[in-house]
Amino acid sequence: MSLFSLGCFSINAQSEPCSFSIKGKVLDAKTDEPIPYAAVKVNGTAKFTSTDAEGNFTIDGLCSKSNTLFISSIGYADLTQDHENDSNATFYLIQKITGLEEVTVEAERLKEVGTESISQVVLDQAEIKSIPTQSLGSALSSVQGVTFASVGNNIQLPIIHGLSGNRIIVLNNGLKHGFQNWGEEHAPEIDITSASRITLIKGATGVRYGSEALGGAILVESTALDLNTPFYTDLGVSGETNGQGFNTNLELGSGSENWSYYLNGSFTQIGDRTAPDYNLTNSGKEETALGAGLLHHHKNWDVSVRYSFLDQNLAILRTSFLTSPEAFIRSINADEPVIIDPLSRDIREPNQVTQHHLAKAQVDWRYSDAGKLTFIGGFQLNKRQEFDVRRNADLPIVDLDLVTNDYQLEWTHPSWNGLKGLLGIQYFSQNNDNNPGTLNSPIVPNYNIERFSTFIVEKMEKDRNTFEAGLRLDFESNNVRGREPNNDLFRDEFSFTNLTASVGYVREFTDGSFRTNLGTAWRTANPFELFSFGQNRWRLIYGLLRYEENNGEISTDNVARFDESEVQPERGYKFINEFRINKNDNEHVLTVYSNYIENYIFDRPINVTTTVRGPSLAFIFDQADALFLGADYNWRTRWTTSISTDLGLSYLWTRNIGDDEPLINQPPISTSLSIQWDQGTFLGLSSSIVKLRSSYTFEQFQAPRTIPIQAIVDGSETVTLDSEIFDVLDPPEGYFLLDLSWSFGFKNLSGSIAVQNVLNTSYRSYLNDLRYFADEPGRNLILSLNYQFKPRKTND
Repeated sequence: MSLFSLGCFSINAQSEPCSFSIKGKVLDAKTDEPIPYAAVKVNGTAKFTSTDAEGNFTIDGLCSKSNTLFISSIGYADLTQDHENDSNATFYLIQKITGLEEVTVEAERLKEVGTESISQVVLDQAEIKSIPTQSLGSALSSVQGVTFASVGNNIQLPIIHGLSGNRIIVLNNGLKHGFQNWGEEHAPEIDITSASRITLIKGATGVRYGSEALGGAILVESTALDLNTPFYTDLGVSGETNGQGFNTNLELGSGSENWSYYLNGSFTQIGDRTAPDYNLTNSGKEETALGAGLLHHHKNWDVSVRYSFLDQNLAILRTSFLTSPEAFIRSINADEPVIIDPLSRDIREPNQVTQHHLAKAQVDWRYSDAGKLTFIGGFQLNKRQEFDVRRNADLPIVDLDLVTNDYQLEWTHPSWNGLKGLLGIQYFSQNNDNNPGTLNSPIVPNYNIERFSTFIVEKMEKDRNTFEAGLRLDFESNNVRGREPNNDLFRDEFSFTNLTASVGYVREFTDGSFRTNLGTAWRTANPFELFSFGQNRWRLIYGLLRYEENNGEISTDNVARFDESEVQPERGYKFINEFRINKNDNEHVLTVYSNYIENYIFDRPINVTTTVRGPSLAFIFDQADALFLGADYNWRTRWTTSISTDLGLSYLWTRNIGDDEPLINQPPISTSLSIQWDQGTFLGLSSSIVKLRSSYTFEQFQAPRTIPIQAIVDGSETVTLDSEIFDVLDPPEGYFLLDLSWSFGFKNLSGSIAVQNVLNTSYRSYLNDLRYFADEPGRNLILSLNYQFKPRKTND
């Protein structure tokens, strides 16, 4: 790939000699004691480091003698200070009691016990809010090794190294996000505008964050509850051309010596999106979010409560729900959607309506300088209704209430023989109930899940080496109540006990670091994967316990008991290594990983079945031992003091080991190249940054074989449970996308103008479940403005 993006700017600059250095010491302003492991960053560059045990730091390879340093450390107020020469200097930080956020800066997040040896990436608030209408999956998709599976434009699930759904834990303010996390149809209900920080962890984190984290974890943090903070109000508005959408958000808060609070809210409305050649009928969304937090500090105690609410109404492409055999087959093979109506802001069937409540209380007792007890109690209520195109369209076909309770007690113990770490216990439960009145057989049965867990994670630091290890023991019980195909009631109970382990190592070098981690995680099949039975959007789906093969025929007449089946929990073993080199204004990050998953659960097409609505493609859930091998690469370089580029590449190879065949619905190879021009102060603006990003997603050459749907309907192709995995359409062609953005600041006002898909390219994503019916959206112009009504901060 060439640096073609450079042609978009008229640049005639020469690289300056980068031979300057900064040496300094960071001290406590009150006690004059050195502050170890404080994060020191040179603004406007990729240069950063942390202080040693004596508070000293050195940063070499700077291109300017005059620099601005940003210094931060947990428990202290951030410091931004100009530095005019390369002599030794002393910087003083003022103590500040923060809220109950464990970590507030990227350098410290990497030092959280149990995750330091795992590759991770942090998105700050500015990156998150640049496109306030995006989903969590979309916000993370710019990270190498991360993309998203989707059902249309509104439902997007993050994918980390080929794994998504239940294999990724989403922590919402420290609580496992309790939502209907089954199938591709349900994405985590997270309000992006209320997130102040998102941390993506790419390794198996089953020990630190709980079972199911085979692929990684996503930590979403809302506004920090900081003490001694002047009253502030932030107001944001944005609009976009594709879908004629808009968003408005507001946050206010304040912190005194012993109290802190915040309140926030947002509203988003988007109409039908448009592909380059046609309207995507019924593809809009409406979303309302509210949040609040309160902290009280008293000597060694911190007590906080948080609450968040999200109400979503998400439309699903109308042409994906068809009621005649001819329309179904024609739509699968058509270049354009069968149904194209004029653009509308109305949301009609098919659609999903979800309300999510989260309440959390947390108590921290710092009984000594290095010891802390933390108690967390959380409650979540997820109410979901799904509507279909049918005679009784005003009645939902799915109506579920999911109640989640989560209680955790953690002890962060003082250093003992060089060991630093924590021990914890957790009780987690979920109760899922179908509400009556749908006139439809429940696609998911009623169920109760209870899980008791205990875990320990420890680390030891010696010179530039860090060693960490952890163990977790989980005991889980399941109680399921549902109906047989003949409508008789059935019940099933089963339980699991599992031990999870993790070991890791970090080595810091003068110009980089090396991280390696071997982690295990496990996951039980969720109730949808076990018991699903019936129509699910445009397809039929049968769970692992809902079908069997008799004389070459698939029978769905009975529900098997779990203990009498061959279904086994998934067990993953992920080995991940990260090499980071930062030298001479060049940063190289290479992540190499392997993930072997026993009893990997996936769904695949099996046949075409005739229903009262016409023929539907039938899917079954299956299990196989699977191997995931891949690598992510990033190269960031600064050509001048204002111009930098970022090159990324992600590659993933997957295999069904038992049958020696490719897995279905895996991310293809992707590359990206961006150039950023940081103009600093420009035309009276306090900041001005122009960014051009290009990306190319290859065709998925590892896709399974293709069997046209007509061949299944007319019987020219016979498919059994032993048949090779197949798809009914070839994977879409590779595609090139170009995005352009300009972000700026002026006093208390900040904003951005962004254009997505500048070339208005027509394309289909292999990971979009609706690629069978329509293209992705075309060009989109987004304008965002944010104004901060708050006192100007001064440095005494």
